Amino acid sequence: MDKIQVIRNAKGEATFAVIPWDEYERLRDAADEDAHLIKLGNAARGDEAFPSDVAKRLVAGEPALKVIREWRGMTQYEVSRKSDVATQYISQIERGARNAGKKVAAKLAKALGVSSDVLLN
Repeated sequence: MDKIQVIRNAKGEATFAVIPWDEYERLRDAADEDAHLIKLGNAARGDEAFPSDVAKRLVAGEPALKVIREWRGMTQYEVSRKSDVATQYISQIERGARNAGKKVAAKLAKALGVSSDVLLN
């Protein structure tokens, strides 16, 4: 690899690296290939794919219904209208006051474009 130029901030901390264009393309192509392989692997296992911020919230134990609803940019009312599940019921599920049964989870999942397994776990 050719020489890399490091640009530092006022504190002397490395903040940017300038690399040769061919090295950048090699790194970009490798990252694209990795992302593609991960996507194929998830699809083969039947796993849902979420942006990292959504995945972090789910792993942290936040209510899946709320996290996915917010990710989709929907209000409880919008999910209610699309799923035919009462807004109050959705609110109770999101607060942990009630659990979604399989039938309700299926309706909510369809409205949110995810599998019901995500909402039941």
